[in-house]
Amino acid sequence: MSEEKIIQHSQNAVNLLKNRSKSIKEKILGFLEEIVVIIIAVSLTLAFHNWNDRRHEREIERNFLTGIRQDLLKTAADLQDGKKQFQPTVDYYDTVWRQINSHKVDTSYIDARSGLLINTYYFAYDDSRFEGFKSSGYLRLIRNEGLLKHLMQIYSTDLPFQRDADVTVFHKRMNDFGQYIGSKAMVDSAGKIHVTRLLNDPAVRYQIFYYRDNLHERETQKINLAKKLLTLTDEIDKELNN
Repeated sequence: MSEEKIIQHSQNAVNLLKNRSKSIKEKILGFLEEIVVIIIAVSLTLAFHNWNDRRHEREIERNFLTGIRQDLLKTAADLQDGKKQFQPTVDYYDTVWRQINSHKVDTSYIDARSGLLINTYYFAYDDSRFEGFKSSGYLRLIRNEGLLKHLMQIYSTDLPFQRDADVTVFHKRMNDFGQYIGSKAMVDSAGKIHVTRLLNDPAVRYQIFYYRDNLHERETQKINLAKKLLTLTDEIDKELNN
């Protein structure tokens, strides 16, 4: 019932009480009849609005979960692609450390690829959808509390940690290279850094050993995060199919 109709019935109830041509009993019965109509109309209107609001909220929730699922899949793919892109660097550290320990240093190999000691591959991700949903106060619309907890953990802890860890590691690695290798190594006209001339320096050996382990750790952490993201997309699939 429209607002105009409700106002009309309210006016009718008032007019009945003022009508001197009707008996008190008629006034009361007529008044109660109009009040009952108003109560039923208001109740039905509120019920419809509540149902419509819930349906709209479910639509917002579903659209968000569908979109965030695609975001998580892309981030997982970026992590896996980053591993492939950076793998030659990890392999280089492994090879150099193995050659040092075996006392079989391949000068041409190590020096020709010395740029791998300073290259970087920073992890980045897009959290705009999650942050927009969060800042709008819509996180409350996610009914599955377990799923909400996992999404919050991913975007509030896991992803920022990996992003910041890359920044820390690569900045420190660059500074250490400049201090222990770059400032001491000869660089020829082709831009090749002759690292092998410094391999007897304990500080240089330690740089190779330390960042070899460090980059392997970063690699493992990112692989595990990619798996966690894929598991979360499966969780979202189940929720969308409910």
